[in-house]
Amino acid sequence: MLVVVITGPPGAGKSAVLTALSDALSDHDIAHAAVEVESVVWTHPALSDEQWLRHVRVHCELLRDAGHRLLLLAQTLETDDDVAGLLAAVGADQVFLARLEANPATLAARITEREPASWSGLQALVQHAQALATSMPDLAGVDLVLSTDGQRPEAVAERILAAVPRLAGGEHRGRLGA
Repeated sequence: MLVVVITGPPGAGKSAVLTALSDALSDHDIAHAAVEVESVVWTHPALSDEQWLRHVRVHCELLRDAGHRLLLLAQTLETDDDVAGLLAAVGADQVFLARLEANPATLAARITEREPASWSGLQALVQHAQALATSMPDLAGVDLVLSTDGQRPEAVAERILAAVPRLAGGEHRGRLGA
């Protein structure tokens, strides 16, 4: 299974780019599954790392059993341990990791625009996203970094597709990327 992971801080555009990438693959009749990990494991109280990784593992096993060999994932991965845990849970033999970024003011504006003003966690999410904008460039194993400032999700998705030229060819071996 080839997995294309899209990560970045909240507000970077992971969901929009995941949708655009899925649409582009569908337009070319390329079989795939797309998963926004945070929506699969969204609970209150939050699941432990072990629990959410188990949910992802089972979900990916079901997709593999259904015949999917290309998986698109979007998730905020904050540390190298987060990346390793996700990849172990997914069980992919080929991986392409794209990290989206935007300047902290853009992240704050996007989050404030999409979240209800009355949500008690709004300010904390904005602050966390801005902190991640500074720390996420240190993630190891990133194959492609793309700014989403002033970019349409479709343009960002096309750049991801261009970075994985063998995506439609099925000749994937090991880790893809530069």
